[in-house]
Amino acid sequence: RQEFGPRALGHRSLLAFPDSEDMRDRMNRIKFRQWWRPAAPMIADEALEHVFGHKFGSVYMEFAPVVREEVRQKFPGLSHFDGTARHQSVGREDEPWVHALLLAVCKRTGLA
Repeated sequence: RQEFGPRALGHRSLLAFPDSEDMRDRMNRIKFRQWWRPAAPMIADEALEHVFGHKFGSVYMEFAPVVREEVRQKFPGLSHFDGTARHQSVGREDEPWVHALLLAVCKRTGLA
């Protein structure tokens, strides 16, 4: 089985900070998902280049680019076991509240 297409864009999401693989594993347990299922982080538009090395927008989570090695080391729960992340890019115009939340998290942690 495979899913594809627009997502809930943060409206049904469980929010967690990806500072450990344990957090990713915990999220999978809470959602009754297999260990190999990919992480799907929300990333502010302003942080895309930092995370992926280039501005790789993906409003509807259609892509899974490779996360930069230094980001994977600092935030191991952000990426899938193959080093990719099927992310949702979030801009101010897309979701103002979620975007503001991601930027506030960035001020405390260095990751938006």
